[in-house]
Amino acid sequence: MKLFNIKKGAQFAVLFIITILSFMRIYSYGSAKLSIASNDTISYIEASQVPLFSSEILTGRRLLSSNLIYKILEPKTGYEILVNGSLETARRIVQPSFTRIVILQLVLSVLGWGLLAYIVSKRLTNASLKALSAGFILMFAFTPQIADWDSILMSESLTFSLFAIQLALLIEFVFLSYANEYSKAKTYLTFWALVFFLWTFLKDANLFVSLVTMGMILLALYINKSHRNKVFISALIFLSFVLVLGFTTASQSTRSQVQMINIYQDDLLVSESRINALKSLGMPDPQSQEYPEWFRQNSSKALIKFMLIHPGYPILKIVKDFPSAFTEIKQTYFDVSRSNLVRHYLMLVGEALHPENTTPFLLSGLLLFGITLLALKTREEASVAWAWVGYWMFLTAGFTLVPVILGDTWALNRHALFSTTVYRLFMWMFSIVIIDIAIAQSRVKISSK
Repeated sequence: MKLFNIKKGAQFAVLFIITILSFMRIYSYGSAKLSIASNDTISYIEASQVPLFSSEILTGRRLLSSNLIYKILEPKTGYEILVNGSLETARRIVQPSFTRIVILQLVLSVLGWGLLAYIVSKRLTNASLKALSAGFILMFAFTPQIADWDSILMSESLTFSLFAIQLALLIEFVFLSYANEYSKAKTYLTFWALVFFLWTFLKDANLFVSLVTMGMILLALYINKSHRNKVFISALIFLSFVLVLGFTTASQSTRSQVQMINIYQDDLLVSESRINALKSLGMPDPQSQEYPEWFRQNSSKALIKFMLIHPGYPILKIVKDFPSAFTEIKQTYFDVSRSNLVRHYLMLVGEALHPENTTPFLLSGLLLFGITLLALKTREEASVAWAWVGYWMFLTAGFTLVPVILGDTWALNRHALFSTTVYRLFMWMFSIVIIDIAIAQSRVKISSK
């Protein structure tokens, strides 16, 4: 009876924390209708103007999910940008044509991070750590380093919130699978697949997470043959479909050409040795009339061949730019009054939870090693399930960060923001998870004596 009361009390505490912090998030950042555009916002608007059932909605300047959102939520009078934070930092204002979009971003953010906080706390055993995990996750998400993006008309807000939702659903799926509760697991997998699809088609780099997920599922099937259930086969088929659709549409998209132009102009064509190496692969002189047509058809293939022949180029680029990806993560699109003390303290908390250096990556690697040892030692469902989730998160961050570094010659910090945020989240979340597993193990040893 006492244990039942403790569990009930812990659950109430978690829900109370989620409710209070969610209300604080909503009321601490001003009106939910406030928004600001960037130089990229116009491309989201233009990309969504194509017919719904057309190839352009998949291969345009922006990806399918943002195209659908901007198309569905477009007002009858069309979109009108009234303030742009990329030209110079400005204040947010109410832009009537974008009200539905920013409200959607706020709602998904609050619900998504709230769901993740609840699911993580649910899968911990210690009552105090349940409450602590909920508080840490929500403070991590509701400080300006992440929450500010909910007001900016780009894809960052949706990338964060949909990731939080899919991570929560994936955690439940993994724990239910290891408990052989496949009927419940199937339900979570269905919702996860829907969210994962929408999240994947927000940014090109997200597509690589399908490879990570397929690899992790195959590893689970190899290690535990009892998991060879049609639920996992369905997941593999779904991920294969996402990969084929994603790579096919990305190769035909105009956005890939823009990326190639930047890589060639800023990285490759500034070095005589690299120009000669590309010429040996068939590239005509960059000043010739043949170059534009060659570039349109062969630039991506030539780049892949160049990196395979000259592996030093991608390795040096990753080593050089990796530390920079973790720095200057705060948004620079809008200002808030300096007299706003609430925001001042929220920013201080955010700076503690979001260090702008490579410490989150290094600490995540150390924690991953720790959870691996616990899983191998205890062989219990909880530790093994958490280890699976840990590897998925760590590899997700890495597999999305590397292509961003290799394919980005400007705004690296913003484009790598999702990946570096996952490392930061991992750092706090798995510190609590490992403590929880250690406490549970110590109790088992005491009770067995």
